Amino acid sequence: VCSSYLSSGINAEYGVTTTPTTEAALITSTPADDPDNVVYDEVYPTCDCWTPECGYCTNLECTVQQDLANSDRGITVTSTLTRKTLNTIVLYDQEGDQIGKFQISLRGIWLSGCLQCRAPVALRQARDEEGRLTWSFSLKDGVVRMIVGEEVLYEQELVGECKEKYSRAVRFAFDDMSCENTFLYRRSEMLAGDKITPDCSGRCSQ
Repeated sequence: VCSSYLSSGINAEYGVTTTPTTEAALITSTPADDPDNVVYDEVYPTCDCWTPECGYCTNLECTVQQDLANSDRGITVTSTLTRKTLNTIVLYDQEGDQIGKFQISLRGIWLSGCLQCRAPVALRQARDEEGRLTWSFSLKDGVVRMIVGEEVLYEQELVGECKEKYSRAVRFAFDDMSCENTFLYRRSEMLAGDKITPDCSGRCSQ
């Protein structure tokens, strides 16, 4: 069961904005030919941006650049999914302003100001014995997708104001997610800020 805030006439504006601390060129999602000796995909912890060092999700050095509207693969995360804990991806525009959050748990799927849905039953069934799951979040062509393996478990096309807003998502960060959770850092289409490292700048032990 899903609800679209815009279709029901509710204002979809997400009122939180932040001041950018750095500027960098947009990374496109079209990868160059990969030399055989270069590793383009690495597993990084989901460095929590809600810290003093990260200016409580305002420091762009704690974000990753990615052209989400044109990325075929989106953001791939391995995390523990429960009913009580939210997995949160903060989305930013090119100026570094927050435009919303994608959140997921076993209770539901949310996209700030635009979507609120019950979690698919298959989400619970797909977890391993420890409750962990590798999943991908995509905004390709204005369609919100939640993918596990090759299967699309959730899909919803954005329209109007929502589509325009999230088409501007070119950075992301993780909020309130532990070092035990990870994401796939794709060097061919992502550029990490200085504080996004394999140990989250010393905050996560390797």
